[in-house]
Amino acid sequence: MPEHREPSQPPPRPRLRRPVWTLAAGAAAIVVVAIVAARRPPRWYGERSVAGEAAVADREARRLVTTVAGLQAAARQPGAWGAAVSEREINSWLATDLPRNHAGALPAGWSEPRVRLEPGRILVAAWTSVGPLAAPLTCEIDVRLRAVNQLECAVAAARIGAIPLPTGPFVHRLTALLDRLGFVTEPRRLDGRPVVVVSLGGRGAALEGLSVASGELVVAGTTEQPR
Repeated sequence: MPEHREPSQPPPRPRLRRPVWTLAAGAAAIVVVAIVAARRPPRWYGERSVAGEAAVADREARRLVTTVAGLQAAARQPGAWGAAVSEREINSWLATDLPRNHAGALPAGWSEPRVRLEPGRILVAAWTSVGPLAAPLTCEIDVRLRAVNQLECAVAAARIGAIPLPTGPFVHRLTALLDRLGFVTEPRRLDGRPVVVVSLGGRGAALEGLSVASGELVVAGTTEQPR
């Protein structure tokens, strides 16, 4: 009796199980959320835009330059001196005069810096790019006058978009920037967090008061009569 053979069947195709598809979809969603979060500027950044107000921005930027020049002149003369600058004036200068006359002052790949002044704190944000990728970086710095001619600066928070970053690298960048500007800096650790103590001085001028309020920065001091 002839042997009976089953007709040949093609081997079954491997199928991706549902959990694999679920993991892939979840990973893709996480990547999308991370990209969106990394490109989200702080809410106040857009509120401080001066786009479309060129004439007003130029006027406010000139006011800041005049105030700073007057403060420098007053600090060289014996007696009391002081000045107040507004957040709006600073941002107008950053938006107009900085790119026009001091473009090389920004690190490569950085653009559109803006600030926000809060009680005891200065918030700085700027767009940074690496190749085709761009994202907003934000750094929050607590500033107080520790003693006459001595500032204490602590990086309270740092973010790329809405994603928190370690503050250590920003402390090092801040220290390097202040060193390049000619200030004497001393890294310390106070209350469990790194701070930079900045020493000011020269020509008998003494910074005796510094106040960072909502939307305004005020400085005051005296210059002694040369002996």
